[in-house]
Amino acid sequence: MHFSPSRRKIRRGEFVLIDAGAHVDRYVIDVTRTFVAGRKPTNFQRELFSLVLEAERNAISRCVPGAEWKDLHLKAAIEMTDGLIELKLMNGNAESLVEQGAHTLFFPHGLGHLVGLGVRDASGRYPGRPKDETPALRNLRMDLPLAAGYVTTVEPGLYFIPAILNDPKRRRQYRQSVNWHRVDNCLGCGGVRIEDNVLVTENGPEVLTASIPTDW
Repeated sequence: MHFSPSRRKIRRGEFVLIDAGAHVDRYVIDVTRTFVAGRKPTNFQRELFSLVLEAERNAISRCVPGAEWKDLHLKAAIEMTDGLIELKLMNGNAESLVEQGAHTLFFPHGLGHLVGLGVRDASGRYPGRPKDETPALRNLRMDLPLAAGYVTTVEPGLYFIPAILNDPKRRRQYRQSVNWHRVDNCLGCGGVRIEDNVLVTENGPEVLTASIPTDW
């Protein structure tokens, strides 16, 4: 998802994930796009990209005043897990898999965070709420209801990270939940994240980064 620069060159056909930003008058945005280097995407790359893009668009549509952020996160996790089941990478029922935290093998971070005067500005938990330690929600940066005037990132992603997927403890824990043979064939393919910045308004969500293309 993030790593230090190295001397390894990008190879043709690889996913290239660019997590970037900008600032105007001290206010910032945080935006991510994913491309395929040097040639047309494979069918699998297109399917994975489409799955993440649909989850992002659905999550953006839910960014309305009063919406609980953890509900948006769970819905996105279930949608992407359902897609991984269709791709025969996971086994079982999407809601049950997310409840167990199995989706975090591929979607190991929260759906997003607030932005403002900082890249991660004023997120955290609603006052008085304890941290939710359930497997499906413990990785969230934000646990609060959205309000008009908030600007939040929406950034679902699916990744094939060897350090996570090769972990023996996780493999034992989720041995029935994952088609490990198929996943092993994907370990070198990287991943997809699509991130936009959304202004929550009483009239519905406004995507502030909409002019940056997402489609290939």
